[in-house]
Amino acid sequence: MNDDQFEDLKQFIDSRISLAENTFGTKLSEEIGKLREEMLGGFSGVGEAIEGIHKQLDETKEEFDKRLTKLEQQAA
Repeated sequence: MNDDQFEDLKQFIDSRISLAENTFGTKLSEEIGKLREEMLGGFSGVGEAIEGIHKQLDETKEEFDKRLTKLEQQAA
């Protein structure tokens, strides 16, 4: 193999490695983006569930307050 062929081979290998790196980087970015969206969606679901629990607790507290007031009025 002469020097010109060797340089051509080096350039070919460099270009293939560069292409593979770019392809891998693009795919990795896409996968990270998908994972991020899934995580945000999951966290959103957790937030909604917590809000639902708080709403139920508020409603239960109001109901207990009403019952307590009613019992206090009956006792008086």
